[in-house]
Amino acid sequence: MCKFAVLKSTIAGMLMVLAVSAPAWAKDKIVVYTGINEERFTSALKQEFTRQTGIDVDMLVIPANGTMIARIETEKNRPRADVIVDTTVDFLQKLKSEGLIEPYKAKTETPQFVQRGYADNDGYMHGWFAIVPTIFWNKEQFASDSSLKGVQPPTSWQDLLNPAFKGKVIVPNPQTTAMGAVMYITQIFRLGEANAWEYARKLNNNIAQYTASASLPVALVERGEGTIGVAWSNNVLAATMGRGQKLGYAIPQDNAVSVWVAGIVKGGPNPDAARRFIDFLQSDYVQQAAPRLGYLLPVSSSVPPLEGMPALSSIRTVKYDHDWATKNMDRVCKQWAKETNN
Repeated sequence: MCKFAVLKSTIAGMLMVLAVSAPAWAKDKIVVYTGINEERFTSALKQEFTRQTGIDVDMLVIPANGTMIARIETEKNRPRADVIVDTTVDFLQKLKSEGLIEPYKAKTETPQFVQRGYADNDGYMHGWFAIVPTIFWNKEQFASDSSLKGVQPPTSWQDLLNPAFKGKVIVPNPQTTAMGAVMYITQIFRLGEANAWEYARKLNNNIAQYTASASLPVALVERGEGTIGVAWSNNVLAATMGRGQKLGYAIPQDNAVSVWVAGIVKGGPNPDAARRFIDFLQSDYVQQAAPRLGYLLPVSSSVPPLEGMPALSSIRTVKYDHDWATKNMDRVCKQWAKETNN
């Protein structure tokens, strides 16, 4: 995002080092870029795809979406990945506009599937799970902080502006993460742009840290380096359900349900395997594994969400205009930096 200038130069320097260990380009191997860092889930995906197809999966975890997209851009003259499997529509739309992904009509992408917003008509974006921005807090730290005596934990976007939370909130940086970008663009659609920037300035007063990756706020709040955070629902649930961390959480209304999509890298080493992997992501096996192993909301209506998480249809959302978000991403990013002095 913000033209990814710094990220691109960093990645360009890394490629010299990575070239020696770059995966072999073979028909029996597929290279996947992912931001999912739940080892149980990614291992299950790799093993099951290989079992079904005989094709090995080399999966590179790149936690920040901005970094992942910048890497695809940097490698455009010699693509190393076949598939990018989890990013927001906004980010993948950017790659589509740059001609860096190619279309494929996946088997499960019926007109109804497309109408729900889980895929695009042109076949460039293939939704396979959803997540939602989630407010969370360290229960023990919140209860023991004398400055928060009598203060309720935040459950809405407006609650985060409470002056009692000054220096206690950690959120992802919108310049490097899809989570941060979605969070601030949601405020524009919720409040109107002028009021959204006023919101950003007020929230900035309460910020302890803007993180370079979307999952880092959870780790920092777990360790007590912040009291309150905002992160994707799957990262929060991985901490509470997966690791037993004592975090409270709430899904604010007037939110943005983010359907995460996969795309086939144009000119990738193994396009046939890439198309098979897209079909695999939307299969019954993956849709059932997504909530159980990845703490994700499935896009299949036949698979229920995790206990404690709402169904997609029950979350009140803003009218999120993806085309507007894509066209204005760089401008919003720069304006955020100006408004918050970052």
